[in-house]
Amino acid sequence: MPGRKAKPPRLWYREDDQSWIVLDRGKQIRTGCGRDDIEGASKALEAYIGGKHATTVGATDPRILAIADVLTFYEASKRPKGSDARAQAQHELLLIRLLDLNAFFGQMHVGDIKAQLCRDFVDWSTGTANENNKRAGIPPRDKTVSDQTARRRLEDLRAAVNAYHAEHVLNFVPKIVLPEKTEGRQRWLTRNEAARLLGAALGYIWDSERETWKREGRHLVRRERWIINRRRPAARFILVGLYSARREETIRRTQWLRTTTHPWMNLDAMIYQGRGAEERSTKKRRPPAKVANRLRPHLKRWRAIDARRSEALRAAGIMKTGEEIRFVVNRMHDGQPLAGKIRSAWEGILEDAGLGEDVVRHSLRHTAATWLMQQGTDRWQAAGWLGMTLEQLENGYGHHHPDFQEEAAEAFGGRR
Repeated sequence: MPGRKAKPPRLWYREDDQSWIVLDRGKQIRTGCGRDDIEGASKALEAYIGGKHATTVGATDPRILAIADVLTFYEASKRPKGSDARAQAQHELLLIRLLDLNAFFGQMHVGDIKAQLCRDFVDWSTGTANENNKRAGIPPRDKTVSDQTARRRLEDLRAAVNAYHAEHVLNFVPKIVLPEKTEGRQRWLTRNEAARLLGAALGYIWDSERETWKREGRHLVRRERWIINRRRPAARFILVGLYSARREETIRRTQWLRTTTHPWMNLDAMIYQGRGAEERSTKKRRPPAKVANRLRPHLKRWRAIDARRSEALRAAGIMKTGEEIRFVVNRMHDGQPLAGKIRSAWEGILEDAGLGEDVVRHSLRHTAATWLMQQGTDRWQAAGWLGMTLEQLENGYGHHHPDFQEEAAEAFGGRR
């Protein structure tokens, strides 16, 4: 009976040492990289594997070309050349996805890629029992993901193979089979639900049984002051999301003053500049858009508040002389931008608003698009304001428009 197949070299975070370790056949090789230095740890793993492995980069026969080398080649081609923080963050996410692919495909060759192997990867990713993976000695994942996340990983593998083929011209390019793509969540909020979401961000609690805000006697119940302060950035995020339809990352990066590297609010012309002039364009379009009337007074008020807070923070020595709060959504204690996505505060807000987990942060964008259509907004103007094509708008939200298929429905009118 054949022995169990050895695992490939891989990264492991050692809690007691507070650093990333390369594991290889029982050996632990220190990288010297802390938890947040994912890129450094990945380079250390790459260097370690490179020292053991004779590279196959340059090969044109997929049967001898290692998938690990293709992933390494692709990662190197995608490394940001400048110091753009956003590009660096995107590259770190790519590294995580490529490490996931390497954990499964790292010991295989490009010629091994078949439809069944792609299905085996999806089963491995989702934690589904799979005899092929058992026979190959591939250990189960520590943390499973959805089939759509596995699909995204396979898209990265396809992009890596195609990038290598464009440079070295493979004898044949294997077909990478993806799991069926599901329709994205289109959960949008009613006016009542949006009000509840915002109210919960301000500390109020929704009584689902009585369908009203919770009271004690005549007074509305509110959360403790520290919870309210913790949720204030989320309250701003909700209002901006509802009345601008911008994605979470764009909102978190939006600044008050003119900049070429970030989105910013032009309060003089009341235009939301969704992309800095020096930022590279992506498929997720972020065109300039007129600030919605409902959002304007909030922005003016927040700008005045942040000017006073900047002065207080400078007086307290938290900010340097001449420095001021730059980001529209910022931390209350020091005025700095949020360190990451709004997660834990969002969960508490949903609970207090009486809303389910199906309401995600991206639901704010769906809500804005849906409300535009329900109001009968001109489709061309709505598409431009949302940063969508007309086709995307029609496919996703057109059925909410009062004129949706009206002419077709009226075609079977009364007798002639």
